[in-house]
Amino acid sequence: MRLHLALSALLGMALVAHAQEKKPAPAAAKPAPAKPAPKGWGLKDGDRVIFIGDSITHQCLYTQYVEDYFFTRYPNVNIKFRNAGISGDRAQDALDRFDDDIAPFKPTVATVLLGMNDGSYRDFDPVIFKTYADGMTKLCDRLDALKCRVILMSPTMFDHQAFEQMVAKDPAKAKNKDPQNYNGVLAYYGKWVQETARKRGYGFVDLYGPLNTLTTQGRRQDPNFTLIADAIHPGPDGQLIMAYELLKQTGELGGIFGSGAKLAAGQWKSLNPGIVTDVRGEPGKSVSYTATIKSLPWIVPAEAALGYKLSRAGHTGTQESHIVVGLNAGYYNLRINGQDVGRFDERGLAVHAEIEENPNSPTHQQALKVAELNKQRNAEAINPLRGLYGQRKGKLRAAREAANQAAAPSKDGQPAPAAGKVNSMEAFNAWRENELKPKEAELLKKAESFEEQIRQAAQPQPVKVEVIPTAAPAKPMPKARPKAAAKKAA
Repeated sequence: MRLHLALSALLGMALVAHAQEKKPAPAAAKPAPAKPAPKGWGLKDGDRVIFIGDSITHQCLYTQYVEDYFFTRYPNVNIKFRNAGISGDRAQDALDRFDDDIAPFKPTVATVLLGMNDGSYRDFDPVIFKTYADGMTKLCDRLDALKCRVILMSPTMFDHQAFEQMVAKDPAKAKNKDPQNYNGVLAYYGKWVQETARKRGYGFVDLYGPLNTLTTQGRRQDPNFTLIADAIHPGPDGQLIMAYELLKQTGELGGIFGSGAKLAAGQWKSLNPGIVTDVRGEPGKSVSYTATIKSLPWIVPAEAALGYKLSRAGHTGTQESHIVVGLNAGYYNLRINGQDVGRFDERGLAVHAEIEENPNSPTHQQALKVAELNKQRNAEAINPLRGLYGQRKGKLRAAREAANQAAAPSKDGQPAPAAGKVNSMEAFNAWRENELKPKEAELLKKAESFEEQIRQAAQPQPVKVEVIPTAAPAKPMPKARPKAAAKKAA
């Protein structure tokens, strides 16, 4: 009996102990699935796009090419652009001019390209990197306060080979630079930017990778190939690749036209009655129609032709194709507004006949006029405006240095009078109000005048398309075989 009671007591104690044990913590809730990045920029009337950056942005090239894209792609959408790049800028410099140069524009979309100067052109230094990361974090916080959509971009590449060749010719070019492993430093900065974008729900664009890849590929053909002749600032071709990647990686690019006519039941019919009308012609032999093309192709000035080719920006970014299905076997001229723009066989026309890069195409010519007008706008209004803000940075820096000197104790240990500190900042503020702001208003007004001209020039017009038979292209003459070398006499 005692044994039975003892066993019962032990069992009871075990049950109590088990009941007192902590219940296992409930499984952690699964994180909400990440939202897919929005396709394209989704710009609408009244949107305001600002490009924040350093001298690479101050060059007014990749920004200009992106503007060209939007001016031609959305000719009836009123979008405002502001280049906010300044030579030599680091993240802190962008913060210093935020209230004058960024916030008043009231951007709805902001792109940020900083980091090239922030690393100080030396091997990785954690203290220097922390300064950059802190500055970028504050800049992102301030952009969030504006409630605009943010797209962060990785720093571009540093071309060590170009730097070595440049310094070999002019050693003075290496002043204040010891860029050991600097391209690797920029890669690290870029991955930090990418992770920051992910955490904040921003868009992210990798510029570093494509520039490095295309440089490596180019040097397989030409050992001296470079897109960045001074090692830091991409030239027009490199900047076109930057613009292309900014648009591509954000899902913005796409064709503008891909339609025409087909032969059905012995009659020519429109492939898309909404945009192709007045279809007529001899079945199987020729056809004509009117095409309403709602956008112009993305064309850029000639200085960026290589970058346009390397990125395949025409085919992948702005394809304009005419399609005719049902022609008899043979060759045909594609004629637009009376101008021949290409010769294709019936199979090529049945798939698509691309013409966006053909300089004889009326839409190409019109888009090029838009690009040239925007180039003029940037040269005469936007670049001078950036130079004005470059002066602002220099004057503010000088005023702060003078103020700090005025506030420092004198040699006898007594504090200097505060008047020097006040006067230096007063002089800067007077210059800002009396010179910077009036000149800024003048340049912005000039830019707006160009924008009105650009939007008028970008309005697409219906085109008359004809597909008519033509002779087959002449076959190239076969190359003569080289004569065998005479054998040496025995």
